[in-house]
Amino acid sequence: MRQVHDPALLRSYIDRYNLQDRFSLDLSSAATLFCYEEDELISQMGDQFDHILILVEGECMAYVLTGTDKIHCESHYRGLNIMGMTSVLWEEPNINSLRTITPCTCLAIPASLYRDALLNDVRFLRAAVRSLASHVRKSAAHFEPLETRLAAFILEMEQEGLFRYNLTLCADLLETSYRHLLRTLRTFCDMGLLQKRGKACYEIIDRTQLELLQTGDSISGVQPPRPL
Repeated sequence: MRQVHDPALLRSYIDRYNLQDRFSLDLSSAATLFCYEEDELISQMGDQFDHILILVEGECMAYVLTGTDKIHCESHYRGLNIMGMTSVLWEEPNINSLRTITPCTCLAIPASLYRDALLNDVRFLRAAVRSLASHVRKSAAHFEPLETRLAAFILEMEQEGLFRYNLTLCADLLETSYRHLLRTLRTFCDMGLLQKRGKACYEIIDRTQLELLQTGDSISGVQPPRPL
């Protein structure tokens, strides 16, 4: 992790995401920038956050390791997200580990200086409740069938109609086997939703039906793949 002292860059993130609207304290003086490399551990399960982190660039995941060292992804963060709130505000240990997937940039607010102010900041607490509610809704999606979760993930991660992603990591994030993921992607191609364009690259052919599938609705005449 690198701590970056760049007031202009800090201000640009605050303005881009209207972050000051979510805090009563002055972010330009309270926060600093933390930059993380790809696949860098941000916080270990059992440790305690010493900063509230506001993710403004990049992608990371909160996870635990099972008894067989398999990754169990609990939250997937991309773009603007507030992380470490429970640990910072109530001085509790992390219930999972947090690791970057891509290089990440965060605004960091030190707990030792601002914990009491944040606990009494109505603006921040409103934003915190909204953020936590969003995470709860996303956690509920873990119980959806793989085809529903995969459709939603493709639509979230696609760029200009193309889904390019590390499929091993995708399988971990969706908590399925690599083999089952490939089988489901092949089924999506057979359904006319996607067309494979190369290694780990798929073009979205029928966005409307993919959007329908992500809501949990089945597509007439097509049976989803059965789990292996």
